Amino acid sequence: MLNYRLTTRPGKTLLIMLHGFMGDHRAFDEAVNRMAELDVLAIDLPGHGSSLEDDQEWTFDWIISEIKAIVDTLHYERVFMYGYSMGGRIALYYALNHHVDGLILESASPGLDNAARRAERRIIDAERGKRIMHDFDSFVTYWAALPLFETDKPLSDEAAAQLDAMRRRQHPAGLNKALIDYGTGSQPSVWHRLADYTQPVLLLTGTKDSKFEQLNSRMHRLLPCSRHIKLPAGHTIHVEHPEIFDTIVIEFIKEANHV
Repeated sequence: MLNYRLTTRPGKTLLIMLHGFMGDHRAFDEAVNRMAELDVLAIDLPGHGSSLEDDQEWTFDWIISEIKAIVDTLHYERVFMYGYSMGGRIALYYALNHHVDGLILESASPGLDNAARRAERRIIDAERGKRIMHDFDSFVTYWAALPLFETDKPLSDEAAAQLDAMRRRQHPAGLNKALIDYGTGSQPSVWHRLADYTQPVLLLTGTKDSKFEQLNSRMHRLLPCSRHIKLPAGHTIHVEHPEIFDTIVIEFIKEANHV
C-alpha cells in the first residue's frame, strides 16, 4: 500500500493531496498546518517518499485502486481531491473513476491526446530516467533549471532550500520507474471524458506557465462545472503563493460543501 500521512482535526471533510514529480507527502506540511478546518490525507505516490515497492507495475489503474483502498478505510462524509502536476494527472484520473465531491488541479493535464506525441514523450521520459540513474545530483540541478519552473518572483532562500532538499531526498530508481510506468507518455488521455464530468472542478495555473495555462483554458471549456483561476506565478503556485493557495482551496471546498 502507498505510504501516507493522515492529519485529523477531527472533521467530516477529507482533502486528499497528491504531490508532483520528485516530491512527497511532506511537500504539503505547511499547507496542512494552515488548513486547520480540514482533515488532510497526504500520499506518497509510487517511487516517491516511502512508496518504493517496485515489484508492481505502477499503472494509473493500480495507483488509483491503492488510493481508493486507503480512502475506503476512513469513512468520510465528504471527500475532495487536490493534485499538483504529476499528482494532478493522477487526481483527475481518480475523480473520473471514483467519486469525489470536488476536484482541485494545479498545473495539471488530462494527458496527450495523440498516440505519436505519447510515444515521443515516452522516449523523453526514458532519457530522463537514464540521466537520473547516471548522475542524480546533476539531474536535480537540471530539473530545477527547466523553464517550466520559472517563478514570477524569486523564492525565498528558505522555500528554495526546502524544495531542493525534497527533490534530493528522493530515490533515483523509484523516480526512474515512475517516469516509465506513469509518466506523461504512459498516461491514458482522458480529454474525451471531461465533458461528462459534472462535479465541481477548480483549475489553478500560473500566468508565466503559458503551456499549462492554455491546456487548462481548454479543459475549462470542456468541464461543465469548472473554474479556472490564473495567478501571477509559474508552475508551482502552492510554493510561490502558499497563503493565497490555501485560501483558494478552502473557499472552493466551503462553496462545494454548500451546493
